[in-house]
Amino acid sequence: MNNDIESESVKAAQYAVERAIKSGCSAARSSLSISTQNSFAVRDGELDRLHGSTGSSLFIQVFINDRYGAYSTNRFDKRELESFISNAIEATKYIEKDICRGLPEKELCYRNDRPPLVQHDSRLFELSAEEMKNIAFTSADEILGSDKRLISVNCEFSGSLDFSYMTDSQGFEGASKQSLYSLSAECSVRGAGEARPEAWWYEASMFFEQLKRDGVAKMALKRATDKLSPKKMKSGRYTMVVENSVSNRLISPIISALNGASIQQNNSFLKNSLGKRLFSDKMIIFDDAINPSAMGARYFDSEGIATNPSSIIQNGRVEKYFINSYYSKKMGIPATIEGPSVPIMRPFDNIELTLKEIVYNCGNGILVTGFNGGNTNSSSGDFSFGIEGFYFENGEILHPVKEMNITGNLIELWNNLLYTGSDARDVSRWMIPSLAFEGVSFSGI
Repeated sequence: MNNDIESESVKAAQYAVERAIKSGCSAARSSLSISTQNSFAVRDGELDRLHGSTGSSLFIQVFINDRYGAYSTNRFDKRELESFISNAIEATKYIEKDICRGLPEKELCYRNDRPPLVQHDSRLFELSAEEMKNIAFTSADEILGSDKRLISVNCEFSGSLDFSYMTDSQGFEGASKQSLYSLSAECSVRGAGEARPEAWWYEASMFFEQLKRDGVAKMALKRATDKLSPKKMKSGRYTMVVENSVSNRLISPIISALNGASIQQNNSFLKNSLGKRLFSDKMIIFDDAINPSAMGARYFDSEGIATNPSSIIQNGRVEKYFINSYYSKKMGIPATIEGPSVPIMRPFDNIELTLKEIVYNCGNGILVTGFNGGNTNSSSGDFSFGIEGFYFENGEILHPVKEMNITGNLIELWNNLLYTGSDARDVSRWMIPSLAFEGVSFSGI
């Protein structure tokens, strides 16, 4: 990504706001995004797909006499921007008034008073196509021909660099740049009869040199072969251990229920819960918002409101709602932030536990390594998920399970939290470790 391109694009974003104000808007905000992506995919030893792209867009939000409109363009020439903004303003005049629309209070916004978050490197522009292709091929070669049960293997290496910039008519200005490198593998194996178990694995890092490239395909193959010869289990209540690769599935409905839109629209099972202890005192969720080593760390949200490290749930007590400026005005409560940046779960007792140790401590139960469909009722917290995983006894895995679902209520589930691991994967912004719950309802045979 060329610095000159970034500089010229930033000037276009600044001009868009200036032009909107001069054209009669009471307030305006522009957001700029420039993204470069490259990927190479290999299937069964042959190059299957390569992709390269660079794109940019400018998003303008205008506020005119309690009316609000949002528009986007990828044309940054001044004359074209003038026409674009004029058309946007004219269109906005026909939108129904909403007195809650506007920019956030200026004192809530980020002031550019922190050191830069260094979350990128430029190796993406130094890597040749041959080097990127070889990374995918080398990963696939780990397992090609290694197991007669292997049917197919697909490996993909990808890299991206994203630059974003935002400014508004109150004087807010902020920029961020983040790179991401990832290597993934998926494979299928031949089982008994028509069974064809599949599995995948991936690693990711903001920095190329820190990307784990060894063992990705081997892990995918192991996870696929581990699924061979599954057995049906009887329905009943079991201790449930959830692997760190899928544990965020049980956190995301909690975060959604803390969102201002859900609360204001009476579509949240956590409405009127702020300050109340609803969950187990072992439940601790923290937003590590400005940790520079964490994916998703940021100094401001999409409105420019400053982020800060903050407690979301502390010892089972709800400590934060995610309220943007719009729903703040709708509900008459202070704005906080649009959503968490880096939600992380911490052990209640600070004891470090791996997945293997959690399984051992639980004795008997079911280890969940995947969710197959299902849903959560956002108003009640009731859930139903299909699962895949393994049955274990005396801390030892005995066999994979099949055709099982879990049902229950999220508040009840989280009140039965037994263990929070210390093994959160650092491959995404959701830092959720392995978890264990007692008395979970499983339906089988």
